[in-house]
Amino acid sequence: MPLYTVHAPPPAGGAPPDPLGYVLIKEGFCWPALFLPELWLLFRRMWLVLLTYLLVALVVYAFDVRSEGPLASVFLALARLWLAVEGNGLRRWTLAGRGYELVGVAEGRNVDEAEIRFFHGAEPPRSEPDAPAAPGNGPLPSVGGFA
Repeated sequence: MPLYTVHAPPPAGGAPPDPLGYVLIKEGFCWPALFLPELWLLFRRMWLVLLTYLLVALVVYAFDVRSEGPLASVFLALARLWLAVEGNGLRRWTLAGRGYELVGVAEGRNVDEAEIRFFHGAEPPRSEPDAPAAPGNGPLPSVGGFA
């Protein structure tokens, strides 16, 4: 099952962060960033990464106009692939720059299941408290250095 990192928004006025403001980011490959990188960056509000991506694309396009060959197209295809591989990491970096704090990791088939597991815990609550250990049921003491 995929892993998701959980990021809490910066606290406002000393109050604890609002659970509705938490952001879960999937570990791994990001398909939307591969096929629609500009729209994905806009949707995720990653302005600095978008600006850098567009500047690099413009420089490569200007190089492509002056040169003959597929070098620029190959470079842009590799840039899209790199963005798809590192896109979620760049999203974490952007959130950290906005003051979000990494508060945990959750596992789930999708983001909704991971969110439920994070807020409700992965283990079901116990119905009865742990009984204290009875005397004599603990580990045996070692004798003479032998366990």
